[in-house]
Amino acid sequence: MVQKKAPHNHSPLEAPSARSSASRLSSLENRKKGGLEGSLDATGDMLNQHISQQLFVGDIGPERKTSNLRRLRSVIPGGEAAAAKRAQQLATHTPDVLIADQDTQMPHRKDTNAITFFVDVSGFTALTEKYTLSGRGGTDKLTETLNSYIGALVECILRRDGDVLQFAGDAILAMWACNSEAEMPAKLEEATACAVHIQEHYGIRTTDVGVRLKVKVGIACGEVTMFFIGLRSCSQFVIVGSAVDDVNASENQCESGDVVVSPMAWAMMKASTCYDADPRGNTGFMKVRHAVRDDSDRDSKEAIDLASVRQSIAVPSSMEAKLTPYVIPPVLKKLADDQPLEYLSEMRQVSIVFCQLATDGVSSELPSILQDAFVVMHKKITAVSGCLNKVFAFDKGITFLVIFGLPGFKHKNEVAHALQCADAISQELLKEVTGINRVSIGVTTGPTFCGVIGHPARHEYTVIGRTVNKAARLMTNYPGVVSCDEDSYYHSHLPIQQFKKLEPKPLKGIPNPGNIYHFVPSDGELGQRLPQYKYPLLGRKEEIKDFTEKVKNIKETDVRIIVFEGESGIGKSRLLDALISLAKKNGCMVAQVTMTLQLSGIRGYALNGLFTQLLGLHQYRTAKEKEVHVMDHFKDKRLGEDLCLLNDLLQLKLPVSPKIAQSDGPTRKKMTTELLWCILKEHTEMSAGVVFGIDNAHFMDDTTWSFLETISSTSDAVLCVLSMMPPSPLHPLPDMATQTLKSKGLTHVRMKGLENEYLTALACQILEVKGVPHEVVKLLQEKSHGIPGWCEQLLGDMFQNQFLRVLPITSNASQDKHKRIVFANPTLVTKRSSVLRTVAASDSIHASSSETAAAAAAAVPDQSEKPRAQMMARRESRATKPSAASAEAESADGQKKDKYRKRASVFDKLLGRDKPLPDVVMPEIASVPEEEEEETPAEHPLVRASGSNMICDLAPGIVFANIPIPDTMRGMMMATFDKLKPFEQMFLKCGAILGNTFERQLLEAIIPNFQARKVRSAMRRLFELRIIMCATAPPNQEGHHNHPTAQVTSKSIECHCDVPPIIAALKSSEPQYVHCQLMRFVSAIMEELAYETLMEKQRQHLHRNAALQLEGRAHRCRSCGGGGFEHGGTTHSEAFKVSMRSSSMLPVPQNQEQSTRRSRLYQNTKVQPKGRERSQDISMMPGGSMQQSNQSFSKRRRSRSSSMAPSESGDEEESSKLDRRACKCTEILATVYPQLIRHWKNANMVGKTVYFLSAAGEAAITLQDNSQALTYLREAQILVDEMKTGARPLPDPDDGDVIPVWWQDAKVENLMGQAYLRMGMLEDALSHLREALEMLEISFPTRVNIFHIWTAELTQFLHQLMPAHYLGSVDQEMAPIKVEAANCLKHLTDVFHLKHNESVCYLAALMQLNIAEAASTDFDELIMAYSSIIQACMARGRLRQASYYSSMAVAKLEALFNMMQEEDFATAASLYTIVLRMKLASGELYEALDNGYIALRINRRIHDGEAELASAQLLSQCLLLQLAVQELVDLSRRVMFIAEEGSHVLGKHWYYLGCLDTLIEAGFSIEDIGTCVSFVRDTYSDPSVRTEREAQFYAAATLALWYARTDSWVECDRWIAAAEEVKPVKARCVVTVHGLCKLLETRLIRLCETIVEQLYEETEKDEPVVRQYLKELDKAVEFHKVFKPRYLHMRAYFCMFTGKTDKAFRLLKEAVVMADRLTNVLDREWAKHSLYVWFEEVSEFVMTFWLRHSIQGELDWHDAKNIAQSKIMYTLPTPEYKSMLTGTS
Repeated sequence: MVQKKAPHNHSPLEAPSARSSASRLSSLENRKKGGLEGSLDATGDMLNQHISQQLFVGDIGPERKTSNLRRLRSVIPGGEAAAAKRAQQLATHTPDVLIADQDTQMPHRKDTNAITFFVDVSGFTALTEKYTLSGRGGTDKLTETLNSYIGALVECILRRDGDVLQFAGDAILAMWACNSEAEMPAKLEEATACAVHIQEHYGIRTTDVGVRLKVKVGIACGEVTMFFIGLRSCSQFVIVGSAVDDVNASENQCESGDVVVSPMAWAMMKASTCYDADPRGNTGFMKVRHAVRDDSDRDSKEAIDLASVRQSIAVPSSMEAKLTPYVIPPVLKKLADDQPLEYLSEMRQVSIVFCQLATDGVSSELPSILQDAFVVMHKKITAVSGCLNKVFAFDKGITFLVIFGLPGFKHKNEVAHALQCADAISQELLKEVTGINRVSIGVTTGPTFCGVIGHPARHEYTVIGRTVNKAARLMTNYPGVVSCDEDSYYHSHLPIQQFKKLEPKPLKGIPNPGNIYHFVPSDGELGQRLPQYKYPLLGRKEEIKDFTEKVKNIKETDVRIIVFEGESGIGKSRLLDALISLAKKNGCMVAQVTMTLQLSGIRGYALNGLFTQLLGLHQYRTAKEKEVHVMDHFKDKRLGEDLCLLNDLLQLKLPVSPKIAQSDGPTRKKMTTELLWCILKEHTEMSAGVVFGIDNAHFMDDTTWSFLETISSTSDAVLCVLSMMPPSPLHPLPDMATQTLKSKGLTHVRMKGLENEYLTALACQILEVKGVPHEVVKLLQEKSHGIPGWCEQLLGDMFQNQFLRVLPITSNASQDKHKRIVFANPTLVTKRSSVLRTVAASDSIHASSSETAAAAAAAVPDQSEKPRAQMMARRESRATKPSAASAEAESADGQKKDKYRKRASVFDKLLGRDKPLPDVVMPEIASVPEEEEEETPAEHPLVRASGSNMICDLAPGIVFANIPIPDTMRGMMMATFDKLKPFEQMFLKCGAILGNTFERQLLEAIIPNFQARKVRSAMRRLFELRIIMCATAPPNQEGHHNHPTAQVTSKSIECHCDVPPIIAALKSSEPQYVHCQLMRFVSAIMEELAYETLMEKQRQHLHRNAALQLEGRAHRCRSCGGGGFEHGGTTHSEAFKVSMRSSSMLPVPQNQEQSTRRSRLYQNTKVQPKGRERSQDISMMPGGSMQQSNQSFSKRRRSRSSSMAPSESGDEEESSKLDRRACKCTEILATVYPQLIRHWKNANMVGKTVYFLSAAGEAAITLQDNSQALTYLREAQILVDEMKTGARPLPDPDDGDVIPVWWQDAKVENLMGQAYLRMGMLEDALSHLREALEMLEISFPTRVNIFHIWTAELTQFLHQLMPAHYLGSVDQEMAPIKVEAANCLKHLTDVFHLKHNESVCYLAALMQLNIAEAASTDFDELIMAYSSIIQACMARGRLRQASYYSSMAVAKLEALFNMMQEEDFATAASLYTIVLRMKLASGELYEALDNGYIALRINRRIHDGEAELASAQLLSQCLLLQLAVQELVDLSRRVMFIAEEGSHVLGKHWYYLGCLDTLIEAGFSIEDIGTCVSFVRDTYSDPSVRTEREAQFYAAATLALWYARTDSWVECDRWIAAAEEVKPVKARCVVTVHGLCKLLETRLIRLCETIVEQLYEETEKDEPVVRQYLKELDKAVEFHKVFKPRYLHMRAYFCMFTGKTDKAFRLLKEAVVMADRLTNVLDREWAKHSLYVWFEEVSEFVMTFWLRHSIQGELDWHDAKNIAQSKIMYTLPTPEYKSMLTGTS
């Protein structure tokens, strides 16, 4: 049934009714069965011819055509698929030796003599990158090149009766088996002839992308052993032996173009060979002479008779079962589906695992060893969706190659699976398999070529690329460990504790491998852990009782905040942790954070910590992972649009919703508070309540205090527990804190010391004993005032100075000593593991039963080690010079060798104390009678109950009255400080300057008279005295807010810092803590004392030195290229201006000239866009035929050069130093800038303080922490105003300070405007930016008229006319001011753009460009100025003007290339993305592709995922319009990988939307259609999509069109309404215009349906809407010419409804011509399709092709190049067409 050429012109309202699409298709099927099917059965040949003519174009191979015909025939009635010869297909994947092997037992071996032949091809890695990263045909072209070359080599081997054993990437191992030694010379001659032929004919091949492929061949002979190992489902074979070793050595002796034979082979063949050879040194290897020719022009596509090349593949079908286990599963799946194997060839993101087993060599046990290893590995690999690809031993020992992420085995956690599987394999092989000495594993992740390579008669599935090479290098360079690269580290999303950085080593062929890590198994969960203690809390029964009542009645209590105030050492932190533990036991959700002095300047740090823990964000490493968790957590709640309010608080980058963007500061602050309350309320409903714990609350900022004030008045189940020190001049409270502490809902508790009855237990806990001397108890009761910190310090000093000792309790203890020892209540000195068992049975001695129960309830888990053992270590580490009496006592003690001395020796051995420390002052010690040194008293009954056997007693010869005891804890600290050496005191003073936690490097830089030896000695002493400790958290305790406890006590001194390898090699006998890199004070009192001992001038001097050292760190992290956060930080030389002027005098670069300069520009960046000569467009001329048009377009498309090809200078791509994934800028902002500001403040350097407050504000803006930025900037503004008014003296430059520039306040205003702009507060931003321009003396009109624009345009014209006079005309003094003004205008442009005021936006952009060109000193500002003017011109619809400015910008970028820094490439990429958008809109698709690929490559080079997604989204639109399906698929997969890597929901949304788009527009499926539609639907309401209005509109329009084409009208109407709801007022971008085209098409299809169904009312409603959309699109395509053909097509479609068929015909012809001129292949082919089906006689098969195959997703994108696009595209249904389907008249 066909359609008439010219349908009659009846009224659209008279069309007959129609049924649904499903019923029409059903009726069509029935008619086919009755009519078409019969004719097809009768004329099968005609069917083939018909389909070929209708669907296929060009010459394709018979195998490919047969496969495509078979797949298409399967959906046509009467078509049947030919039976596959499965066994013969499998035989092409296996060697002859395997086919001929008859043994089926596993494992088994086969020994033989053979000639081994090793071919290694160089250049494949570079070739892979050239093709796949350039947009030049992608994987198809790469596969063709690889197979044409490798296939030629394989055919040479096969034709000489060689057996290709294995392919290993770019290497081939072959052999000639010999039945006897007599055959070996002849076979050697044959192998040598083969090698010489290969070198003479294929030795060098220069590919079309300039990469030269070269070959080297090694030949050997000898014994070969083949091991066959495996299981029934999966098997492998391994070839080992002397011939394999020799051929590997021969290949290693080769250079490119050589043929080298082993000594044994040469000795066997030299008597009869006709070849001459040259020795390779004294090695015995011989190089065979031959000629090497370049075969680049050879035609390798000759017809091949497989049977004549390899007869062994003609195997019976019974071989299928035997050969199947030797073929990798993805290949088996393709064979089972009867699909061409070239469909497997692709660039794919995979994880490569190379596993090398070190055994004792070839032995009789080797088969069983390999079999056992195979079984272990196969089980582990298949459990996590891995694929074992090969096992080989001819290159790097016995090696297993495993691949994760192959087709059919893709998993979102495949990288983590690869690492975990590798570790499990390593451990189990060493544990379970005897005979394996070492397992070395290398794991890498990245884009890799995966596919079947070789010859049609012999090929294998293999992987090629840099990722594969790197994995092999890691395996060999890091033996015995599981090593991985940086990509595997990032993509695994495993805890960072499982990765240890390895020492860098040079990797062959990998110029910049990046960081290499050792992957270790996890030893615990990643998360926030609270400080824990092993003993019960003492006393505090009133506090515990009161808190317990409040927690149990948390919803009814009036108290919402409990503040515990006390001096340092009173036990605040200990109590806080016990209360938090109680809250958890009562079912409350808890979060705890500890503040420090360094954190006090960071806005909202405490709130950040609390809500990070509450939301579970501490378990994630990256901001993207946190964002995904937050959005998933609130996905089904009404908070979605408000989640962006968490950005500043939690350092997220959630998209800002329009509602939030339009709110002002106070409103936003109120909304943030309400959002936090909603989050709290949700968690209170999920649990008994929420309890917050904040330690050192006196360091909190106003933001947190303000939020706590609101908590005090709430009725929700929230309770805050704070601990803080009393206000003091050193720790003043902010005003908001004072106000909050007066709240009604707050309880203030002033902590007192412990009661005397607990001091015995306290001393026993500290010393970890069950009893202490009564003198010690009495001393504590009289002097300590019950302060636990004082007690701990005193007992520590006494034990350290050997006044006390610990003894075991024995049964023969004297009664006198028994009476002198006071024992504590066992329940109070029993560790938590047994306290609950003991509490019921114990009797109270020093505490009542209620006290004991309270203590037991308050007991919490332990984190620290033994306090008494710590003191033992401290004491044993010191050797003193005793007095005569003490020496005598020690001598007697040593002669007795009692148990105490034995125990001490054990500690000495464990702690490694081998060097004495300097003397300390000791008190006078009297002699003690010898009998007092006997064994300790009998066990006390309480001790027996608790199971302990240690007590504390005075050391021999000690007279307690002679021990000096300080009156206060501060005095005790001062006494300790006074005992230190002067350098040790200076060490602590400098540490106190830096803060509670300080870095070794910084301390060494400021300490006077620095000597490394003195520093190490001081550190050893201070560590052993427990004055300082390591501040690096243990690996299993790393977390966002985790911190060491105030008094960490351990058996040995620990340091968790990573010591540099060179120091580790030199430290020898020194303990590791001597080289600690990050330290902290154990006691805050010691820190204060050390600071107070400095005079004011000394403090200022040290603060100044510290600030000067920190200034070197106030820059971006190395991963972001370093450099300052602030703009205008780079001042270029005069050469910069000269280059700028000269570039402006050049004409707009075109053709070859442009090619030359761009080639130079991107020579180092490996991005080389090349010129292109565009051929004349025949179709544009009158009379030009469609065939000529096709030829012309194909020629132009083939000539399109690479836009991102690697440079010709080398095969290897050099990675950039930039890696935005590893960005540490946030950490720098959080640590360096607050310290800098504090140090300059304390150094009384006002000018420096202002400068760094401004710099910190700009850094915070850069990192999206806008609220923190405003805090810094307001403080800077206050200081500047005070200096201007005279309230503060001006800085003194002679003293090293700086005087702020006169325009410093303008800079601050500009930055504040930027912060408000980032927050979406446009009016506030506009106010500050105008104020900044006024201060900079730049006049910007409040009311813009045409005169202002003309003036700016005239200035720009003069710049272009006389660049030498105007460009760079500003003197050096004024240049920074102009740069600041340009930056201010840039943000003013953004404000007006968001306010949709195009004229004012254009004026601001022009002024920005004029000023930036006049200054000509800052690269970023200059390029950003061009970016602004291009976008402003596009917004006004001036595409030609935008194109002119883009050409100027690119020319200047090229001229300034030599002065670009590494960090400037991000700016360059941004410009190219803007040019891509402009070129795409104007229809210059070739230029758009070039610029798009440049932007894509630069962003990939610097690992900027978000920028790469932005450019990829536009580039995919361009590729779709050109129907470059292969490139589009490659780019789409890259988009998906980036989105998954960064947990980017919007990126995934664009990927699936792009897949749906490809199916709708081109008819080819990339992903399952159901998956695409479901994902786009599900993510439509996601916050990240909802805030991108253009993306949301495009998604809704695409879904509406899909449902319209498939006649799902309910869903279609729903998505039409959704699209019209979010449709932008003006179509201002490519995506919006494309979406408008889709929405118009949807409306037209719906109008057709209403006409056919005779729904007159609906028709009357829809027709005006269609006309309105046509008008909108007509206006939009004036500025987006690329869619003009689509607009003409839609007009023609509408004409078909109104009966204007002649006009429709003319419009379609016009659309074809215009699309051809714009190189818009998609719209050209679709218009041709409409011409074909509307005005010619076409079969129903073609008319319904899209509908059939798109719904079922059966037309694979691989068929794109073999099918005529115009014949398979969607047929826009006319009323007549639908009538035809229904069979009605």
